[in-house]
Amino acid sequence: MTPEQQTGLHAAVFRLTASDPTWLGYWLKRHQDHEKLDQAKLAKKLGLSMENFVLLWLCRTPRPDHFPNDVRAICQRTGVHEIDLISLLRQEQNVEKLQQAGPTTARGWLMAASDRPAESGEPPPSSEEGHD
Repeated sequence: MTPEQQTGLHAAVFRLTASDPTWLGYWLKRHQDHEKLDQAKLAKKLGLSMENFVLLWLCRTPRPDHFPNDVRAICQRTGVHEIDLISLLRQEQNVEKLQQAGPTTARGWLMAASDRPAESGEPPPSSEEGHD
């Protein structure tokens, strides 16, 4: 395989797996976008050769009911460290859940903090307290 063919194959893997959350490529692409990394920088961050990095994109996302075993198998096959893969996956999955939940309003956050009932007749804490 020529270097051009290999580059084209890698590009196809990146493109095709990035749009479907059943592939790790989806979560890796999200991470790339959030961290503003290209493929080479993310591969380096994960400590992977480009070949193993491409292989990682082709792995299925770990199933929730088999998560530890799936992660272990992926890591053994690709060489990525378990903690790195778990951290990346959980970060991106949580960001996606927050985005799907919709925007929160600042007022809702402030109300939650200020609506706490006063203890022993004391007024609620002001926004200045506790910010030393």
